[in-house]
Amino acid sequence: MEERRNLLPHYLIRATLLGCFSLYIVHLVKADKLQYYIVPRMIPYVKYGAMALFLLAGFYLFIAVQRGGSGAEEDCDCGHEPPRSILRNGMIYGLFAIPLLLGFMLPDRIMGSEVVAVKGMNLNVATVTQRPSIPVQPVDAIEPVTTSEPLGEMPNNNLDTTASDPKDVVEAQPSAHDELDKLFPADEFSIDYAELGKKLYKRDVIPIKTVGFLEMLTMLDLFKENFIGKEIVISGFVYRENDMKKDQFVVSRMAMQCCSADAMPYGFLVKSANGATLKKDTWITMTGKLSTVNYRGNDIIQLEAKKITVIKAPNDPYVYPYYDDFDELAKE
Repeated sequence: MEERRNLLPHYLIRATLLGCFSLYIVHLVKADKLQYYIVPRMIPYVKYGAMALFLLAGFYLFIAVQRGGSGAEEDCDCGHEPPRSILRNGMIYGLFAIPLLLGFMLPDRIMGSEVVAVKGMNLNVATVTQRPSIPVQPVDAIEPVTTSEPLGEMPNNNLDTTASDPKDVVEAQPSAHDELDKLFPADEFSIDYAELGKKLYKRDVIPIKTVGFLEMLTMLDLFKENFIGKEIVISGFVYRENDMKKDQFVVSRMAMQCCSADAMPYGFLVKSANGATLKKDTWITMTGKLSTVNYRGNDIIQLEAKKITVIKAPNDPYVYPYYDDFDELAKE
């Protein structure tokens, strides 16, 4: 026996939800805050998604208007009609309505200390990257060079006895390139960071910009001993752990791979006499001398602040993975 059901409320609810999601994305785009939740490379796809949601909302609204005057429809159990339970329908639509209401009602905020307290601060950027060691070959393992012919029978066997004096022997001096290779040993995974370090090694001041932020931190963390005493210029927000001293804080940035759900905080420990006057989530640009310190059993980088300037939070406060040529990061 066929029953007649009125599906008009379902079509209207779906049209409203889809239309509101589309309007919310438009609101974020106009307010220039969509980058708070998604990486810039994904923004065009989100905009296309908003257009698709708007078209779907129009489609459901068209069906609602078209079937609104026809009353109830016959239910022959041959389709995918919504469940009959009001509670079940309410729970299903609530999964979409509640996040949407929260998005419109709550202010759009930059992720800061509250998120860091939950996820934990990363002060060792290169913890998963092992610094390569230089293999040393034992002396016993070195095979002597032999020839198949007697020394006297070899051609051009003219020995210059005048060079036998040690004073006349000139030892080969290692080149600057060889010295850099020793300072920046690398394997197949860290070769790009080593080459970047070689290019920045001779600079007295090293700026860490938003572009390539994580890559610069990783390079400095891998080869921190080589940059002790160098001045580092970096911008970020202030974060403090409960066990830090009054003159200590972290200058940090949130790194995002795809969206805000995978954002992770990275930064450097800072030592400053005026550190206690800076509140959490205050954005600063600072210049500090690079040193190392043992914190919670780990040797990490510490910046001894020389100059701190309070700044306004940037429009795009997050940093992202760098996929281009590392040589561009070494340019001034």
